[in-house]
Amino acid sequence: MLALLLLSIIISSSATSGLSAIKSTSMTMNQQHQHQRDAAAYQDFVSSAVDFSGCYVRNGFVTATRSVRDIDTNSRRSFVYNIPLVSPSLAAPPMELSAKIKARIPSPSGDKLAVLVEESVPSDIEGKGQDTKRHVMEIWTNKGHQLAKRIVLPSTIHGPVCTDFAWFGGISWSPDETALVYSAEVNKPKTASYFAVSSKEDDKEDDETIVGGQYTLGVGKKEDWGEKYGTTALLALFCLNVSTGKIGAVENVPACTNTASQTTDGNHVLGQPIFSPCGQAVVYTGWDAGGGGDMPRRLGAICCYHRPCQIYSSPVSQLLKTLEIDTTEDEDETVADDNFVCITPNDRLSRSPRFSSPSDGVAKLAYLSHTKGFDTHNGCMALHTSDWCMSKGSVVDGSKKVVVDVVTLPGERGDGETISGLKFPGLFLNQLSDRCFSPDGKFILTSSQWGSVVRVVSISLDDGSVTPLKFDMRDGDNRNDAEPSQQFVCFTDDGGAIVTQSECNYPTMLGSLPSSFLTDAKGGISSQVLAELPSAATSSFSPSSAGPCFKAGSGFSYKIMNILPEHGDVKVDVSSILLLPDDAGNEKLPLIVVPHGGPHSATPTSFVPSYGYLCQHGKYAVLHVNFRGSTGFGQAALESLAGNAGTQDVLDVVAATRAAIDTGVIDPERVGICGGSHGGFLAAHLSGQHPDLFKVASMRNPCINIASMVTATDIPDWCYVETLGIGKYEWDNFRAPSKEENDKMWDNSPIAHLENVKAPTLVALGMKDRRVPPSQGLEYFHSLRAKSLPTKLLVYEDCDHAIDRVVSEADFWINTKQWFDKHL
Repeated sequence: MLALLLLSIIISSSATSGLSAIKSTSMTMNQQHQHQRDAAAYQDFVSSAVDFSGCYVRNGFVTATRSVRDIDTNSRRSFVYNIPLVSPSLAAPPMELSAKIKARIPSPSGDKLAVLVEESVPSDIEGKGQDTKRHVMEIWTNKGHQLAKRIVLPSTIHGPVCTDFAWFGGISWSPDETALVYSAEVNKPKTASYFAVSSKEDDKEDDETIVGGQYTLGVGKKEDWGEKYGTTALLALFCLNVSTGKIGAVENVPACTNTASQTTDGNHVLGQPIFSPCGQAVVYTGWDAGGGGDMPRRLGAICCYHRPCQIYSSPVSQLLKTLEIDTTEDEDETVADDNFVCITPNDRLSRSPRFSSPSDGVAKLAYLSHTKGFDTHNGCMALHTSDWCMSKGSVVDGSKKVVVDVVTLPGERGDGETISGLKFPGLFLNQLSDRCFSPDGKFILTSSQWGSVVRVVSISLDDGSVTPLKFDMRDGDNRNDAEPSQQFVCFTDDGGAIVTQSECNYPTMLGSLPSSFLTDAKGGISSQVLAELPSAATSSFSPSSAGPCFKAGSGFSYKIMNILPEHGDVKVDVSSILLLPDDAGNEKLPLIVVPHGGPHSATPTSFVPSYGYLCQHGKYAVLHVNFRGSTGFGQAALESLAGNAGTQDVLDVVAATRAAIDTGVIDPERVGICGGSHGGFLAAHLSGQHPDLFKVASMRNPCINIASMVTATDIPDWCYVETLGIGKYEWDNFRAPSKEENDKMWDNSPIAHLENVKAPTLVALGMKDRRVPPSQGLEYFHSLRAKSLPTKLLVYEDCDHAIDRVVSEADFWINTKQWFDKHL
């Protein structure tokens, strides 16, 4: 009997174990299939993204460079498209750009093309112990078909050329196409160990060498500009003659940063250089790098558009003459150019100089400016112009004009026209386009954030009127509720315009406007699609069960929602963009709320593959909230957040979320929060302050404890301004906060609400982040895990603040989708 009982137990146990194994195997296979479906869908969305850069028009063609993610190699590939303006087509296949090519700059006439190449030189050629890198400027002639000259840019003259064309960098042709001006890193002083032994042949060099300076900041170690700018310290200007190949430093500049001496401290960073139309001068932007007295330490530059800068002009006629001569025999007798001139001495912020074509001996110089400047990291800019005398090669005294001033509240300027219910909020942009002047010099075209969209606007230089251009590249789809975001690229030779258009559910298209568009600006403008690029495979991963997921214009829809909150002193709409999957039926949807980072930025109605992936593939409603403090809603609304971070922005997001729930399509019991940087700061705040509304959280590099971040971040000014208010950061001083300030920073931090958090939380950290140190997210993760909350930490060793390396970005968004699947 006992034997039979034992046998029965063994059989029962084996059967139970077998069933568990079958279930476990089935679950594992289901999970594996889900992973494959999620990865394939994500790949489909990012393959559909069209990220343009370097667009220009020459010789009847639009040349555009498309950046494509390559998951297999964890990199981005670049492809160049040449599209004819007449009978546009993609008949010719794109050409892949080598990663060695750092810039392609066409000359004004289109006959020449400057190509900046970074190449490795084998050690046996250089005669050194290891391979070295160098920059070479290639000059292509005959409309870019013939490689006429290769000019090595010697490392003895300067460091790497700055190719950050979104901010510091710039390469520009002279009007006669004989020279280039560019910005490059200043070489640091020569240093040597205390124990280095020199030979007699090195005596002259030893006189210039700083012994023991290898590890000294400002000598052997450069003080850089923080996040994303770890290799940028001081930039100077250089001119290159494309025929002789000679290079010369522009030395008549603020603080003369060009000659490496005993230090890299102080002085100015010089960038955004352009030649004047007369060719006698270069005009450029100079950022205070300590030379102006307001910079005891260099603060972070990326996404910080309030760093003090002014526009300067330096005559270069004599320098250019010197570079025209092949021999160096008579250079000592060369007459020096006159000293530089600060064109904007009374403006704290001035940048992005641009010239019109000359007429009657005068050209227009336009630039962005904010006379008083602002403490927040972004703000509304004014458009200023000055007259440039062609014969004298300088600005005409007294010719400065404020064409469009800073706008405090929407509608206080402009003709009352509205976009998405919002009157003109002012100009919110970082740079003007290279060719922004109309051919007749009467208008400037630019793109500007206008509420939750980006629109192309025409600005009259006569009366300063700002007119948003009304066109729609998809007008054949009979849409009345479309809110696309559009960008101006440049003018064509016949006075038309090259533009782009994107929507939340439609990748970027390249198009053109006819030459009559300026006269038709107040009415509807016809537009032509030049290119609607197909998807580009991002990976060799191709599971047999996965088919195409995304089709442009379908799968999910979007709409803009505006509410006027009751709280706060500045009464401006809080605008949100609600994404909804198409096939939801009558079932109420889970919602993922996404406040943006910054905080002084905005989410426009543009295609972002990760959010389309969450919406269409994940079947989530997605709500982008442009809380007060965002760009595009006037300067007063933007500055209203200063001193109120963690309160006003939190209430704005809550109000927008409740408005979305009130539409009747959202399940109020399934609301999650997702954000990065300041968006992560808000995700943590909302989890703690409103734990019954926000049930799940995902955050990237969140700011958690401002008091412990303030002296470790590259933007300590953010900690003071956003928690204490405008005027509370001492720009000419660097110090730790006082006890009272520390207390306020703690109170404004998410860590103050930790005890209330109930949401399962996913935390992703870029371990090279210099903006929000990884210790912030680690502090939060360990604190939540101590509470026994479901918590997961993603660690990306090679990523910085953005977590934008291709594989890491993909990993984060797939993890985020699955985290919400599990907990929401």
